[in-house]
Amino acid sequence: MRSAHQSLDSSARRLWALQTFVLLLLLWLALDGVDAIGVGLAVAALGALLGGWLAPGEPYPWRPLRLLAFSGYFLCMSLRGGIDVARRALHPRLLLSPGYFEHRCRLPPGLPRTVFIGVISLLPGTLAVELRDDGCLQVHALVAAGTVETIAALERRVARLFSLDAAVT
Repeated sequence: MRSAHQSLDSSARRLWALQTFVLLLLLWLALDGVDAIGVGLAVAALGALLGGWLAPGEPYPWRPLRLLAFSGYFLCMSLRGGIDVARRALHPRLLLSPGYFEHRCRLPPGLPRTVFIGVISLLPGTLAVELRDDGCLQVHALVAAGTVETIAALERRVARLFSLDAAVT
């Protein structure tokens, strides 16, 4: 007999798989159009089924409207990061004070933490270096001033995307 936790986990996996299917199909349509929609449907379904089945740990469904807001933030920060690197390459006299710092990751293991660590490297002048077993993340920054606050703000945004706001407040 299934426990309530197994049923909840199964329901969360189905929701996550459905969300993944929709996202993959939209990506297919954006990149290839409707000419090969049958192939796109099959690929999106296969990706969602495999992802829902193989994803380790608890799946964390995201909220579609929050994904739109996070995407805007992601694009803005990616653009800022690219401009910052280009400025530093063209103006070598710009202030650099590179260094490492530790950030205690409060997001749970799995997709929320993976998204957080992946996006860190797109922030201006930052790079995620190592995540230790104790949940402490080592980050390299070109300019330390303001980076700690930027990383904390990103963690709050990722938590909001996955409705984990209480985990990082």
